[in-house]
Amino acid sequence: MQRARHRTDSPERRAAPRLPRHGGRPMVAGRALPCGSGRLPPDFPRRLDRLKRASGLTWDQVAEVLGMETKQVLRWRKGAEPRGGPYHELVVFAGRVPGGLAILFGDDFPGAGE
Repeated sequence: MQRARHRTDSPERRAAPRLPRHGGRPMVAGRALPCGSGRLPPDFPRRLDRLKRASGLTWDQVAEVLGMETKQVLRWRKGAEPRGGPYHELVVFAGRVPGGLAILFGDDFPGAGE
């Protein structure tokens, strides 16, 4: 019996959106992310929980807004860091939640207090 192979070059596969860069640093809403790598703070799972509470959504709703399965958000809650398109969607979501950028990146993130 032969196994079906997953084709990664499928035309249905969407390319993950990339964050725009300026001077090598990822940019969101015209602002450079706090560090050049775009890495989130070490207490990211706690910040994600605070962002979820500030949004007033359930975990299932957060996953739906981000366009992913709830189990992926659960991985983030356990310490995995988002990458690529999901990272971009998370930052956009945080920007739409009042105080969300400050929750996710800290008060010193430019524009977090807006």
